[in-house]
Amino acid sequence: MRLLSIALFAAALAFPLSALARNVTDHGGNTVEVPDVPQRILSLHDWTLTVMTRELDAPLIASAGRLAPDGTAFIRGGRELFGLDFDDIELASIHGKLDLERIRALKPDLIVANVGDYGPLREQLSGIAPTLMFDAESGRPPFDLYRDYADWIGKQSRFDELEATYQARIETARKSLPPTLLSGTYSAIIANERDGTLGLLKEYGVLTTVLDDLGMKRVALTDSVPAGKSRMTIGAELIGEIDADLIVTSYLPENGETAESIFSALARIAPGYEAFLRAYEEKEILSFSRYEIYPPSFRGAGLLLDKLQHQ
Repeated sequence: MRLLSIALFAAALAFPLSALARNVTDHGGNTVEVPDVPQRILSLHDWTLTVMTRELDAPLIASAGRLAPDGTAFIRGGRELFGLDFDDIELASIHGKLDLERIRALKPDLIVANVGDYGPLREQLSGIAPTLMFDAESGRPPFDLYRDYADWIGKQSRFDELEATYQARIETARKSLPPTLLSGTYSAIIANERDGTLGLLKEYGVLTTVLDDLGMKRVALTDSVPAGKSRMTIGAELIGEIDADLIVTSYLPENGETAESIFSALARIAPGYEAFLRAYEEKEILSFSRYEIYPPSFRGAGLLLDKLQHQ
């Protein structure tokens, strides 16, 4: 009997970790058998899943990318936060143009994708490798979703380590930022110039996470965001309802936007907005690169804290 036990133990040691499996229930409600320790993760969303996988030091082999104006592919968010490009990993697909043959040729042992992008194609992706669906727009706090993901890929301890460092940084920031700011209110918005509306953000990457963790309160209108949603669209007539001690937003550099773009956007969407927003009078409307503040990333949170303390 003892010889049999030793033989079984030796066999277990020789068995590849990637061949062990466990069941995971993803954000789409799908129960998927995934490798216990994935060795070849392929991400189909750059500034959420690719960024998190990289930050967790998981074995990322490929990512979806975006096309720059010059036609080259880049990793949105991954480039800015980690200097990650397609010299480091393979290109899986261009965002919005799924390349199943390329994905198959890369031989992933785990595919991760966003529900909103590829939920209807989950079955096809699952025919290549176990596929997990992540939902960044579910209305839950971004770092709660990040914790889910770390658990899915067996990186809970790495997540806990990063979170502990972040919480220590939050405590330090609370001591250096003005108490009048930290006890005040904030609203997070996006200006939609194409249709003349504003997006009121309830959960938006590290932008809302950091301000919540610093102890700031959201404006009352944020409570109107429907359950299960991260944002809602409002018209210019509600411009006064977003007024707060601090208004925060973001810009996309690839579109030629800058931190000052929000002011011209507000002027087009809500002419005369200056008269309704004390945050404008007090110069407390701040805009940050969306590449850094939308991804759920502890590095992005640190960069945001740096900028808040500087400004």
